[in-house]
Amino acid sequence: MYFNIIMGLAIVGFAISLYTYFIEQKIKIDTQYKPVCDLSDRISCSRPIKSEYSNIFFFSNAIAGMLFYALMFLLAWLGRINLLLISAIGSCIFSCILAYLLYFKVKAFCLLCTSLYIINFTILIILLLKLQ
Repeated sequence: MYFNIIMGLAIVGFAISLYTYFIEQKIKIDTQYKPVCDLSDRISCSRPIKSEYSNIFFFSNAIAGMLFYALMFLLAWLGRINLLLISAIGSCIFSCILAYLLYFKVKAFCLLCTSLYIINFTILIILLLKLQ
């Protein structure tokens, strides 16, 4: 059951990352593009996408997210709890770094980004509960 929940969360995380990548590509084509997740100047998913922090590992954070959630799905499907736990801890550490950059450097609240942070911490909590 735990693995099914993690696989479901990984699918949602992948879909959010894919949508983020779609927005990135639309913004590259049309800098005036306004995605539906841009509710105001402060509540915006395009602000972090346009920021210098959108490519931490020399490529899109959205692509990194898609790869990460595909890996998490595969590890859950295979039942590899130790690798899942290590990956989940790493993702939560990275989420904290990205959240700091988002909220204090970019000074925006991104619904997509925050959703991914919540997914990452939820996966970690589920794994920790499974280990008890």
